[in-house]
Amino acid sequence: MKARVIGGIVAGGLATAAFLVASATAQARPTIHVVPPDGIFAAGGVGAAGLYVPGAGGSVSRAVAIAALRRGKAPSELGVPQGKILVDLAFGTPVQPLQPGVYISLPPPGEHPNTRRYGVVIVGAGYDGILTSGSTRIRGLVSIADIAPTAVALQAGRSPRIRSERDRNALEDLHQLDTRLARVHRDRGWVFVTVVLTIIGLTLFAPRAAAVGGAAAFTASLLLSWAGASRLGLVIPAMAAMTIALAVAGSFRRSVVPIVLAAFLAALTIVLAIDPELNSLAVLGARPDGGGRFYGIGNQVETLLLPPVLLAAAIGGLRWLVPLAGLMLLAIGWSKTGADGGGVLVFATALGVLALRLRGLAVTPRRLALVAVIVLVVALAFVGLDAALGGSSHVTRAVGSGPDSLLGGLGHRLHLSWSALTDRWFHGVIFLSCLAALVLMATIGPRRATVDALLAGLAVSLLVNDTPVDVIGLGALGCWALVRWESVDSRPMRRGALIAAAATAAVLALAGCGKQGVVRPLPDTVVGTVKAEAPGKAILLSQGCGSCHTFKPAGPGATGTIGPDLDKLPQYAQKAHQPLAQFVHNSIVDPNKYVEKGYPRNVMPKTYKSLPPNDIKALVDFLTKPQG
Repeated sequence: MKARVIGGIVAGGLATAAFLVASATAQARPTIHVVPPDGIFAAGGVGAAGLYVPGAGGSVSRAVAIAALRRGKAPSELGVPQGKILVDLAFGTPVQPLQPGVYISLPPPGEHPNTRRYGVVIVGAGYDGILTSGSTRIRGLVSIADIAPTAVALQAGRSPRIRSERDRNALEDLHQLDTRLARVHRDRGWVFVTVVLTIIGLTLFAPRAAAVGGAAAFTASLLLSWAGASRLGLVIPAMAAMTIALAVAGSFRRSVVPIVLAAFLAALTIVLAIDPELNSLAVLGARPDGGGRFYGIGNQVETLLLPPVLLAAAIGGLRWLVPLAGLMLLAIGWSKTGADGGGVLVFATALGVLALRLRGLAVTPRRLALVAVIVLVVALAFVGLDAALGGSSHVTRAVGSGPDSLLGGLGHRLHLSWSALTDRWFHGVIFLSCLAALVLMATIGPRRATVDALLAGLAVSLLVNDTPVDVIGLGALGCWALVRWESVDSRPMRRGALIAAAATAAVLALAGCGKQGVVRPLPDTVVGTVKAEAPGKAILLSQGCGSCHTFKPAGPGATGTIGPDLDKLPQYAQKAHQPLAQFVHNSIVDPNKYVEKGYPRNVMPKTYKSLPPNDIKALVDFLTKPQG
């Protein structure tokens, strides 16, 4: 991104595309100017600059990025974001730029791997240096969902979401940030495989250390991030060696495990609150490069930490369970450290079931229902206290919005989970294999309190989180580690554990090596495997045509009823006694030349004639030949 990112806003040359309105009486919306990626930072020192991730998940398309940008919504892997449009886009730099102004670059048309960040510059209104955002907590990286609300706030004279810090070396700092994000993205898959294989090795040769291996691996990841290590050749051996050393040191005596875990959770809470970037830019931390979680603890780390926390609470007994639970909920659920509402439910459920078992009580449906009620009360109280003390996050906002918002969020996550399981055939194989391994380990007698608690936590995690392959794969690994810990002195138990080990090792190796994004082929190895979108479709959706017109080939983004149904364009052309392509072209550049009966004149904007000729041609081709 060196030459593409370090440059200046191109002055003049391209005509400005006027902003669109849904009707003749609509209030003017703010305009965000789209400039080429190689010109976004051309006037270094003017305004404030930053980077943003255009999509969520493994791939991104220009159409989805534009839809998310215009609506101020976080992109989703489920399709084009819907809802109220907040801003309009103008392609090209205005001859006389107004201040304040927002300038961005966009991905090229079609679908691409989500491995590149794009530039955003804000000029005027006191912006100077490098952009910052409370949504990411990473200096220089902002959320795409904050760009439109910032433009709206600047036009209205309100306080914007995106702000800036003075930085005379902003462009160089952005280049360093982009380089580090690229390296972390490249390293993460191999590190995941390394951690899985390291913990498997510990279960065979040092079972006590394996049970705390997840916490040890996460600690190693934070230490490497603090040291600034990002080169794969150094990170992989260092992760393996440090994970083994920390796990062995933290479990050398059974009685010290609760103390070690309590110290780890306290330190983790402080780090996440004071320096969130340390975790965000770590190889096992949040995944800001993928446009999902920007800070705090994600599902992968959450599942890695579940076994050591349960083990420490089981060793320490009920007197250790409450303080460990408090520290864990603070680290994972506090708005200043990550605000993972799903994680709060997972750990609260697992620790609640563990409390039942430590009291010598059987896990019955009635007692599980009681635990569920207590978990909900504790979670709501925790979020309410956080909000009362000034905390603000997507969790506090969702709870404050009422049950409908929470249920809608749950439904959305279940949809994402199903999509993750069915998008690749081997994801389903991994899930079912790991599930079978969990069932096998759960049947090994006698029943163990930590295993029952872990299984309960995993069940909740599969409901409230949206990465089922991570959860089930790492959950099976953690369950195996707990079984091995508690079976080292029992020959019959050891035999059963080794049987489970043989089955689990195979599926975990499959999970580690088959995880999407772990060993991903370079783009030039998959040329031709992704069908390019019709360019006119992206233009139709980005220009907001679908908010007024229905056109089935454009999908759910084009279901408007304000204007004529575009599926009937051949009939309209016949009435106008014009060839179809000529009729569609004329209707775009001069919408009042022919107005279908029953629709008023002067509603459709006349500004589409300012679009580049290639865009108009692509739009005409899509409306007359949707397949290409």
